[in-house]
Amino acid sequence: MNRLPSIDMLSFWIGAIVATIFWAILASLRPSLRNAIEALKQQREEAKLRASSGIEDSHRKIVYRQTQEMHIAASLFSLEEIMVEPRLLAPPAQIEPGMAPHHEEIVEQSIPYMPDWPEVGAFYGAPSLGLAEALDGGANIVLTGQPGAGKTTALAYLASQVVNRLPGAGTLHEAIPFLLHALDLGLPIAEPKKPEDLLSPIIDHQSSRASVLDATRMPEFVKYAFQTGRALLLLDGLDELPQSGVQEVSGYLRLLLRAYPKIRVMAAGSDEYIDGLLQLGFRPLAVLPWDAQKQDEFMRKWDELWLKYVKNETWAQTAPDVDNLLLQRWLAADNFGLTPLELTLKLWAGYAGDVRGPRPLDAIEAHIRRLATAKIPLEALQVLGAQASLNGIAAFDNNQAREWVKSFDLPLAEEAASAPAVEETPEDSETGAEESVPAAEALQPGEKDRKKSPAPASTAPQSITGNLSASGLLTSHAKNRMRFSHPVFGAYLAGQGLRGPGAAEPILSQPAWSGRTQVMRYLAAFSDATPLIQSLLAESDPILMRPQLTAARTLRDTPRNAPWRNSLIAGLVEILQNSDNPLALRGQVAAAFALNGDPNMGALFRQLLLSPSDELRLMACLGLGIMRDAKAVEGLTRVLTQTIGPAQRAACLALVAIGTPPALEAVASALLQGDEDLRRAAAESLANDLSEGREALREGINSDDILMRRAIAYGLARIPEDWALELLEKTQVEDTQWVVRNVAVELLDSRSRPDPRIPRRLTPPAETPWLIEFAGKQGMGISPGQIATDMLLLAFKGENYDEQRAALSYLRQTPSEGIIAELYRAHFSDDHELKELVYQTLCDYARAGVQLPPPMQYGLG
Repeated sequence: MNRLPSIDMLSFWIGAIVATIFWAILASLRPSLRNAIEALKQQREEAKLRASSGIEDSHRKIVYRQTQEMHIAASLFSLEEIMVEPRLLAPPAQIEPGMAPHHEEIVEQSIPYMPDWPEVGAFYGAPSLGLAEALDGGANIVLTGQPGAGKTTALAYLASQVVNRLPGAGTLHEAIPFLLHALDLGLPIAEPKKPEDLLSPIIDHQSSRASVLDATRMPEFVKYAFQTGRALLLLDGLDELPQSGVQEVSGYLRLLLRAYPKIRVMAAGSDEYIDGLLQLGFRPLAVLPWDAQKQDEFMRKWDELWLKYVKNETWAQTAPDVDNLLLQRWLAADNFGLTPLELTLKLWAGYAGDVRGPRPLDAIEAHIRRLATAKIPLEALQVLGAQASLNGIAAFDNNQAREWVKSFDLPLAEEAASAPAVEETPEDSETGAEESVPAAEALQPGEKDRKKSPAPASTAPQSITGNLSASGLLTSHAKNRMRFSHPVFGAYLAGQGLRGPGAAEPILSQPAWSGRTQVMRYLAAFSDATPLIQSLLAESDPILMRPQLTAARTLRDTPRNAPWRNSLIAGLVEILQNSDNPLALRGQVAAAFALNGDPNMGALFRQLLLSPSDELRLMACLGLGIMRDAKAVEGLTRVLTQTIGPAQRAACLALVAIGTPPALEAVASALLQGDEDLRRAAAESLANDLSEGREALREGINSDDILMRRAIAYGLARIPEDWALELLEKTQVEDTQWVVRNVAVELLDSRSRPDPRIPRRLTPPAETPWLIEFAGKQGMGISPGQIATDMLLLAFKGENYDEQRAALSYLRQTPSEGIIAELYRAHFSDDHELKELVYQTLCDYARAGVQLPPPMQYGLG
């Protein structure tokens, strides 16, 4: 039998005491050790920061110079000189149970959220967000809008604000921006073996723009920016890519955000397709079109800069001598509905003296001819556009493009061979329009690098693509790829090049993407597109009606006698009149009618004012206001006095928009004599009138009428000017009636809180208070890492509206057949408020490429 070893008790107790003392000392030192480790990490980060500080300054200068060239008129003016601040259409407030009540102003109460047709919101002054402000909630953003809406320029504007740490950068003043086009990523890339490999395209892009000294330090700087979460990736061009290209970029961003979750991303995307960006937490926000005030600001800047910099240029002397005042008046007419691109090209053609007509199409034509010059046949450009469209690509290989237009290269070579040689001067050899500028010489804010007149051309033969690249019509990217400098130019040329019978039919077989849609729009303008439109409308989409809305975008530019036009309008009228359709869908049809420039639409809207349906009267009011139809004042006044709710508020907005004396008198009468709701609607509407309306509010706040002062407080809250804020602050303190003071206090308090419309990054379900509480009421729990789809669906099917809205915010990111089935049931229910929310979620699913099944699959519809 083995005996246990004997233990010396004295040694045992000494060892125990020593061990206890050791662990006690170690425990007491643990916070100090932790602090020492953190200090070492901080010292290492500070060392990296000191090492990168020099190159960061150079990087900011490089990015700033890049931003100044990212707009269509960069050859004339810098971005900083000509820029009008871009704004985003604010989405509906992201409400969760338990949040403070959200103050909804008149536009939110009257106009459905229509990000695919933001022209309506811009016209009536819908709530908006600044670019940096939109990122404050932690969610990444994808900008949407029609081609030419200003998405690229918006990204450049944000980058310029951030690099210069201007107030417009908001909380991003310490961010490090990286501004790239999607084609600069050179996707697809090799399978990354480590996270740093994902940064290779960004490193290559930045190194190519840096000086030789900075280029060697660029890899470590880029890694530092992404590892510390200071990187702000501004990615342009997703809206130009076909679905396969968007999928490549989406896959790259998925890997990048997994490796560097703290970075911020804002990308320029399409209304039609953004692939898996929603599942990555991106929120689509529409760039607001310019309202009349912003258009006036842009035209004033253009006139000042043209007279200052361009008018005395040699080439500008050939323009016809037109009185400047007459020119300004002509250019100021018929601009509603123009994109920033179209307005820019219209002004350019007017001041350059090469106007080809009054339509937006004519301005595009003038710009293309101006850049192409007589050396480049328009037929060659049309071939390039047509071939790119037929192949369903946004970018093409340089060699491929040369093959397409090789028949046009021979005349150019023969002309160059017969031309007399021009001797190159030393100055010509040392400078050039495309010479890169060292980082140390990058433009400082306010500077402008005025280009010299081009040097005499060399007699060496140059290809069509080379000439187009030099002219600015084509842009080069990684892997020898080229694209049109703006997708509108490529689509316009394709529309001209595919005018022959059946020539454009192959594009119908392509998956939906912005290039396809734009080509169809210009085809409809240049030719009889009856077969094309009929094929488009034959596509089935009973929930979202996307084929009909896509065709509706063509109405503005197509001839009024187009054989398919009346049948399309008749189909759209059916959608508008169907009370089962969501208001947001019907509102898009009303927007298409109001924006297409057809005066006959006024008669349609005036007829709809007589409808017994409040919703149809609402749509009619909005359309008549946009058209500024003075004939409708009597009918709108009748709606103002005989209805309540959204239609009454919309009538107020429309009358102020029309702005004739009888229209404004009707609104003023409502402010003086209406009930509380009507007075408030009148006051908030008058805030849209920059002269008479706002002056009436300024004076009316001192009225003896208590209800009038109370209503005017709501109107003042809609005016983003210091004087209006000062009057509200004065009212909350000095007004003699508590009912007026309380309204002012509530409105100012709402301003001081974070805007609930700013998209917020969603917390995991297991860390979301309202969902945990809801699960507890069901006698259930939520495990960490669990998607909690069943619990979210249970909340969505409940009767608490705030819980339904909050649940949809999560369900939007995880589309599945079961979720779609429940959304369909809600869509076909009698709950109109919930139907609007479901419609927006289904639109997001469609943008993500989710195939929505027919309702009949679920026994609905």
